[in-house]
Amino acid sequence: MAEKKWVRRLAALALVATLAGITAIAFTMFAGGFVATVPVNITAKRAGLVMDPDAKVKMRGVEVGRVGAIENTPNGGALLKLNMYPDMLKLIPANSTVDIKSTTVFGAKYVNLVPPTHASPDHLAAGTTIPATSVTVEFNTLFQHLSDVLQKLEPEKINATLGALSTAFRNRGQQIGELLSTGDTYLKKMNPSLPELQRDFASAAGVTNLYADTSDDFLKIISNFTATSGTIVDEQQNLDTLLLDVIGLSDTAGGVLNENEHNLVTALDELRPTTGLLNEYSPALNCLIIGLDKALPIANAVEGGNQEGIALDAGFMYGQKPYTYPDSLPKVNATGGPHCEGLPGRVPSDPAPPFVVTDTANVPYVPNTKLMLNAPKVFQILFAGVYPGVGP
Repeated sequence: MAEKKWVRRLAALALVATLAGITAIAFTMFAGGFVATVPVNITAKRAGLVMDPDAKVKMRGVEVGRVGAIENTPNGGALLKLNMYPDMLKLIPANSTVDIKSTTVFGAKYVNLVPPTHASPDHLAAGTTIPATSVTVEFNTLFQHLSDVLQKLEPEKINATLGALSTAFRNRGQQIGELLSTGDTYLKKMNPSLPELQRDFASAAGVTNLYADTSDDFLKIISNFTATSGTIVDEQQNLDTLLLDVIGLSDTAGGVLNENEHNLVTALDELRPTTGLLNEYSPALNCLIIGLDKALPIANAVEGGNQEGIALDAGFMYGQKPYTYPDSLPKVNATGGPHCEGLPGRVPSDPAPPFVVTDTANVPYVPNTKLMLNAPKVFQILFAGVYPGVGP
């Protein structure tokens, strides 16, 4: 009997141990203890209130791993250490993103791997760290923030504010409706101008940047104005004297101008043709002045600039035919305006300029080759036609 009793006890103990082992193996298998995993890290600003170890890691709804541990980072964020299944890891693109989501508004969170639009040819490697793009806000977090706000508000002040609003809105429904209707009309008129307003704001940004860049120069100008205004204040007596003198001068000049108004107008009218002619021939005058300036050294050299005195090559010629009236009167018949034609800096390689044909002489010039003994007298040359009997 004693041996049977011990056999039964040993059998019961073996049964309990077997059941405990089966339970332990089941829990270990449920926790993934017998599954080989590789580590992957996730960084996030926060993990959420209901993110726990052993939470699922999914991609397209398929479980690809578990959350091994959750740690706080020095910058106030969270570090999730994932245990990924090796056979699933090779199916996940390396450029996948991560969202921390919740199954329901009050449910536990899980890690969701989001496949990219353009998948990388490489797969996710062990030890990779991926930043989470978003973390779902759960209702308990929202309630916690709301309770913090309500704790800082004083009920009596909220009651007073609501009472004031109630008094302000009482018996004013029609006015509020008219206000809303008028505001709607204004908004309808303003809506078509919103693109232009947006462009104006964009242009205003450039203008304000320009003002910001020139602010130092603007402040310098203001500082200079301050010094100038101080100088005017210091010299105000001299300025008053100057203004009085200017007033006296203007009175005197006004009298002179009023008395000679007609003469001044006449003089200006008579000067108009002369000034117009000078303006028309100003290019030729410019060439003449510059040409004279360049020819002056050459003339100095020709006329003795390289020696003492003046060098001349002189000889005797027959006298020119004397002046006879009216045959010797000048003939003015040239037109065409100024023709500078690149003077005075022309070089032999320049193309020939166009020529101007003028009609300014009665007959071509012919040098005199005969000696004339009976020349007109000086009085005949100077006073021809003035006194009776005096002429050529």
